[in-house]
Amino acid sequence: MREILETIEGWANEELSVVLATLVGTERSSPRDPGAAMAVSERGDVVGSLTGGCVEPALYEEARAIFDGGAPRLRSYGIEEEDAFEAGLPCGGTIHVFLAMARPDLIEELSAAVRHEMPVALAIKTAGPEIGEQRLVSADGRTEPALEEDVFILPLLPRPRMYVFGALDHAAAVARAGSLLGFHVTVCDARKRFLTRERFPEPDELVVAWPHEFLRSAEVDERTAICVLTHEHKFDVPLLQTALAGPAGYIGALGGSKTRADREERLRAEGVDEENLRRIHAPIGLDIGARTPEEVAIAVAAEIVALRRGSN
Repeated sequence: MREILETIEGWANEELSVVLATLVGTERSSPRDPGAAMAVSERGDVVGSLTGGCVEPALYEEARAIFDGGAPRLRSYGIEEEDAFEAGLPCGGTIHVFLAMARPDLIEELSAAVRHEMPVALAIKTAGPEIGEQRLVSADGRTEPALEEDVFILPLLPRPRMYVFGALDHAAAVARAGSLLGFHVTVCDARKRFLTRERFPEPDELVVAWPHEFLRSAEVDERTAICVLTHEHKFDVPLLQTALAGPAGYIGALGGSKTRADREERLRAEGVDEENLRRIHAPIGLDIGARTPEEVAIAVAAEIVALRRGSN
């Protein structure tokens, strides 16, 4: 949903009506998770995707029917249907999609919340007398009694944080990959002359500070990725100590086997136990034979996705 909000808001500013198709449930294999969204404007524009192409034409026709006065509706698509090839999922799964007119005022509020990294959720009534009713609720999904049954909660949380340490070419590439994965990316280095917008045009934030001192006060939770690319023990050891003291879901550090062994001995000497040492992904990234900064960035992104999806 987050990735299509800007386009939908633009349509609303043009005073175009918009039908929102939201993936509210899946069974077996599915290309997208619940919460994925597609939108159609009354002009016929389309943004977003729920499957990768196999049901989007059918959803477009459902949206046109709503523009023509039809009611909000819940539709299911899967391999079981007779027209599965034309409007189904050859991967064998089933998806449940709810379609309804989007409220322009809610789109404006959602867009503002996303721009300001504020947690919010959209509650959508998918059945009953109030079918199609939408309202904003708290990010934990609490709703008012009138909306408690047959409600799909679509949370829009602030982007997870990625902290990249070390003003290297590798850091610029990893920062780009982090942005593609939906992270709010910060690059930090103590050396001001290396950390410039000319060298790092894409990250959300550049911070000139000693890495471990910055990380102590940075916002970190279980969704956070910490990428240590400084490759110097005077930076790495205190930085990794600080990272391991927090709840970050991913901690990766650059360096080959010799560097890793030396760094681990230094961390042990500082009191870091074996369980915490195992939290460090080193050498950083999946082992795909990466050499160039771009290849390393792909390996790091793949490792983060694998960890996020439970396959690493």
